[in-house]
Amino acid sequence: MATAALDVEDITTVGILVTVGLVVIGVLLGLLITAVVGRAIIAVVVIALAVLVWQQRSHVQDRINDHACDLHATFFGFHLDAPQSVIQACRRR
Repeated sequence: MATAALDVEDITTVGILVTVGLVVIGVLLGLLITAVVGRAIIAVVVIALAVLVWQQRSHVQDRINDHACDLHATFFGFHLDAPQSVIQACRRR
């Protein structure tokens, strides 16, 4: 049985192929990780904004329901004008 040995040219070729393969894998992983991190950051921002909007909505609802129809509520610093139907419902209480 004959034993095949690698000569200097084969080792150079293998070294170049492995180096190119590692660079390609590194670039692909870099793009994938960047995409995942970007999506995670966007998800955190969207969730934080949703929580903030929900909290503000709850604040307005509590002002109307729990404070005897206190219609002087703000939403993110903007004064809210209650619809006429809400004003009439509060007057009937």
